[in-house]
Order: sequence, then C-alpha cells, then structure tokens
Amino acid sequence: MSNKIRAHFKSEVDALLPILHETYRLIGLFQSDRNRRNERELLGQLDQVGQRLAFFKPLLQIPKQPYFDAVLERDLPISDRIIALDTAVGAMHIEFAMPRAYMHRESQALRQVLEASRHNAADDVREVETANDALLSGLAASPGIATGKAFLVRKNADYRRLPSGSIIVAEMTRPELVAQIGKVAGIVTDHGGSLCHAAILAREYGLPCIVGTRQATALIRSKNLLRINGSSGQIHKLR
Repeated sequence: MSNKIRAHFKSEVDALLPILHETYRLIGLFQSDRNRRNERELLGQLDQVGQRLAFFKPLLQIPKQPYFDAVLERDLPISDRIIALDTAVGAMHIEFAMPRAYMHRESQALRQVLEASRHNAADDVREVETANDALLSGLAASPGIATGKAFLVRKNADYRRLPSGSIIVAEMTRPELVAQIGKVAGIVTDHGGSLCHAAILAREYGLPCIVGTRQATALIRSKNLLRINGSSGQIHKLR
C-alpha cells in the first residue's frame, strides 16, 4: 500500500505536504540556533505533524507503524523524534523537495522501536575473513554481507549517476539516495551512528551498512571491489 498512498489518498497527502515543509523549516531553524523559542515552536510542530501522520499509520505494514507513534512521543529527545518523522515519511514513499539535517544522538527508547521492527536472517552470517585482513572497520549499523564496486558520493548530483549493484561510500548519505535505493547493494559512511540517516535507510531496505569509519572516503576509490559485512563492521577490498 505504501507505494500507492499518493494515488489513493491524494487530498490527504496534499494537505500533509505544507505541514511537512513547515516542520522541516523549523527543524532547520532549531538546528541552527537551539534557543528556547525555536525549541518550543518545533515541539508544537512535531505534535501537529504527528497527528496528521496518524491517519496514514494503519496503511503501512505493522513493523513500520511504531515510527509514527515515536513522532508524538514527548518523552523522546527532539533529535529522535526528528529521525522517527523522517523514517515515517520515508516509509510512505511520498516525494517532496525539502533539505533535511540530522542530529545523531542515541536514545534507548527509539532504539527499542527500531530494533523491534528489524528482522534480517543475515544476522547469522559469519564473515570468514579476520579483522586483521580488513581495509577498515566501523559501526555495524545494518546486518548482512554485500560485494560490489564502490561508488564515491562527493555531491548530491552523484546519486543520479549511481550504477546498479554499487556500494555507496560517502561522508554521510543524503535524502537524494532514497530515489536510487534500488540500485544500492550496501552503504559505507565516514560519519554517523546507529540512528543516522544511512543506518535507518539501510535497515528499512535490508541493506548491509557500516557507518562511522572516519576514513572510508579517503581510503576507497570508485570502482574498488569491496566486500562489506554489516554484522561485524568490517570492510574488505578485493582483488
């Protein structure tokens, strides 16, 4: 149903989009200046957009519905409610033009929501190579093993040139990746944590993901053949 939401509920989506734009505008203001006024306005806006999103919650698969609840969870930090918002909107597969920024902050409450919606048989896959053989390692953010050619992303326009079967290597991923996610075999980033955009997106689509490597974009070149283990956090460069 998620890929048909706009087609079947066009008026509801059209009413939601201006609220989403305003929400992300206030997110940007708050992240630029975290004063009490910006915080208060953003909290009110998150309540408003969360109430609007509640209409769409029953239309999504059950594992994705907790994100909609997390947007309205006032006990969560603002950063986690923002991530929950972005994940809920992404699950709906509606497109709208709005730059997003992310605050990477751990929250036990939201992590429980995310982990409860995860299930990937690749958790049991074991990498035969040792850590000493790895080119580099990072935080294991989404389980599984992928082999493919690296594709370095330096700017947003690079996503439009993404070859199928690529392993994305970037400082951090951007929302532009969502439109090309079907071409991705795995994701590696220099920065981020278990609740960053790359990690959440990878778990949503069942892709191996390693974040927080610090130097992937410095050590890896486009077309390098890589094998990444999203369960161990190890990255191997193959000949």
